[in-house]
Amino acid sequence: MNGKPGDHPIADIVLHQHPTWFPLADDLVREIVELGGRQALEAEIDIWKPPPTAELESRLESLRDRLRSEAKARGWEL
Repeated sequence: MNGKPGDHPIADIVLHQHPTWFPLADDLVREIVELGGRQALEAEIDIWKPPPTAELESRLESLRDRLRSEAKARGWEL
């Protein structure tokens, strides 16, 4: 991987603003990474072979919501 578009799904979404999965899923990935959840994202979802759209979006929403709750508990202003 050399940092160019197409090298890594998360980098494509976050750094290159390249549509990768589906608009809602891509937006959720951006939110998750902004909340410091990149490692959790990669641990919970096979980014190279994501589940079907509805399942992917549901799992991403759950992860985002959990990260938001944890951030607020630590005093982050969101």
